[in-house]
Amino acid sequence: RYSNQTFNQAAALLVENGKQGITYLFKRGTHEEFGYTSLCTALAFYFILSCWTAGSAVASGLVIPMLYTGALYGRIIGLILVSIFGVQTNKYGAWIDPGLFAAIGAASFFSGVSRLTISLTVIMVS
Repeated sequence: RYSNQTFNQAAALLVENGKQGITYLFKRGTHEEFGYTSLCTALAFYFILSCWTAGSAVASGLVIPMLYTGALYGRIIGLILVSIFGVQTNKYGAWIDPGLFAAIGAASFFSGVSRLTISLTVIMVS
């Protein structure tokens, strides 16, 4: 963060460690914190590097990159829904939050890639 309480969106997603980036993406009520450009850039970067790492013979962890990739595409879907429906403050529209969609996207991507059941993945993510 800079002294005027702003930060670079792409740097926050690409330079920070994976745990901090996932924390940024899961945060609820922050629909204006990240734009489409920074999210799509980080998604392409992490997806390509994760595919390259998984195909190599190097022993490396892929749990955090899988969660991170899923959280990125979930956040993008959440931003699209916020742009369509707007920010909802009533109890019926409170589910339209990009942070919630990031958590759902992380669970879905992780369960799809690792062949775990959805229930086990949801328990692990939450």
